[in-house]
Amino acid sequence: MTTHIETLSPPARGAAVARTMTVLLVWFFADLWLSLSGALRATGGPPIAVGVAILAPLLLYWLDGKRGHPWLGGIGRLDAPTLALLQTFRILGVVFLVGWARGYLPAGFALPAGLGDVFVGVMAPFVSAALATDERRARRLFVAWNVVGLVDLVTAVTLGVAHSHTPVGFLATTPSTDVLALYPFSLVPTFFVPLAIILHLVGLARLRAARPA
Repeated sequence: MTTHIETLSPPARGAAVARTMTVLLVWFFADLWLSLSGALRATGGPPIAVGVAILAPLLLYWLDGKRGHPWLGGIGRLDAPTLALLQTFRILGVVFLVGWARGYLPAGFALPAGLGDVFVGVMAPFVSAALATDERRARRLFVAWNVVGLVDLVTAVTLGVAHSHTPVGFLATTPSTDVLALYPFSLVPTFFVPLAIILHLVGLARLRAARPA
């Protein structure tokens, strides 16, 4: 299935990938620094720092798209099967289950967030392979899988906030989700969650663009 919005020459494509990889590395190490410095901790107030860390990359991707993706074109021009396959990293959601088993995270957050991520990650290669057939059923599967993935992410963020010891943590328990503001758990909401959301949204956009007139 070809879902590229535009065709680039090999040199231009390589330059776009290089710029995107540079941005992703800067983003990752910035989140790593914030995590290790403790800047993401909610010191008695709402989890504003984590919220900004989640929303800022989404806003920047949107703004970059308004300019034709000069910096993140490596993601913006990926085809649907590749976008699906990249979501295999969601299997890393098993860390939530491990955190719950070891008493670091509450079950009300860890179980739905962890199981949802693992399901999306395990299904990713199968969805990618199905898209290669270019069948209508595969397209429907891709849409449904993306919707499930987005719902899982929104649910995980909502439950993460609800189970935190902050003014908005109406489901706060012991243990709480406060550990998500600390390294290494903090890399999940600040890097992997926004990246997964971007991949889902781009995937749905690519499929729509590839739909026959």
